[in-house]
Amino acid sequence: MSNPEVITLNVGGMTFTTLPSTLLRFPESKFGHMLEGSDRDFRIVNGQYFVDRDGTLFSYVLDYLRTSQLILPSDFSDYERLQREADFYQISSLAEQLGQESFYRPRMEILEVRFLLQESHSLFRVFCSCNSTIEALADRIVMYVEQPMGVQGWSFPYSSQKPMAPIPLQRPSHHDLMFQCGTDYSTGDQFGAR
Repeated sequence: MSNPEVITLNVGGMTFTTLPSTLLRFPESKFGHMLEGSDRDFRIVNGQYFVDRDGTLFSYVLDYLRTSQLILPSDFSDYERLQREADFYQISSLAEQLGQESFYRPRMEILEVRFLLQESHSLFRVFCSCNSTIEALADRIVMYVEQPMGVQGWSFPYSSQKPMAPIPLQRPSHHDLMFQCGTDYSTGDQFGAR
C-alpha cells in the first residue's frame, strides 16, 4: 500500500484505525515491517492489514503505541497473554514492563458464591472477576456422583460401598463455574453428589 494517511488493521476480526506514525512509534516493532510489506504475519485483505491475533488485547497494545503508557482496567488479569502479544509485536518496552513483578501485584477481586436449593436439586455457582482465580478453583473442585446400589434401590448416604463417578464442572464463561447436584425423581434414579 502506498503511504495511506490512516491505516486500518483487522486483528482477529476486530477493526482498528490509526495513523502510520502511531504504528512507527517503536521502529523496532513488527509494524514497520508490516508497512513495508515484508512481514508475513500481516496480510492485506479488502484494503485492511489482517493479523490473526487477539483483538481485545490489541486494544491495549494500540493504546500503548499512542501514549507510551500502559494503563489497564482494575479487573485486568491477562498479564501473561498481553506480554505474549507484546512479544509477538516486538514491542520490547511493553513486554519488559509486563514482565516486572510489580505488575503481578495482587489486585482487588470480586468473588461471588451462590447456592440455590430447590426441592430435590441444588445449584452451586462461583463467579470471580479474575479468571485465573476461577481456573485455580476449577482445578481443585471435583464433584462425584454416588451411584445407586443396594437392596431394591435403597442406599445409605456417604456409604463407602457405593461407586463414585466424577462429573465435570460447567464453565458458562471464563469468569465462572457451576455445578448441580440432587436427586432426579422424574426418572426414578436416586443419587447424591458431594
